[in-house]
Amino acid sequence: MRILNILMRLVMLVFWGGIVYALFGPEIEEVGSMPLILGGVVLFMHLLQVLMLRQVAGVLHPTPRDYIEVLVFGSFAMHRHRARLKALMEQKR
Repeated sequence: MRILNILMRLVMLVFWGGIVYALFGPEIEEVGSMPLILGGVVLFMHLLQVLMLRQVAGVLHPTPRDYIEVLVFGSFAMHRHRARLKALMEQKR
């Protein structure tokens, strides 16, 4: 499972590299607007995940690095936080 998570993080880095290329690379007519639309949708979903992490910040005490990882990698960075939250809820029972 850990290897799959690392591979998917690499895929996300390639995705964000493509978005940066679409923004600053060639003319927008060459690339089209689809990468920018997809980048906006993914960024919105990752921002929602950052907000979810912010909601449990009192329990998990995430660092600024944790927020950045969730913003870039999304659910692939949230796995560790979900496991920690689940363990804390199990202890509480």
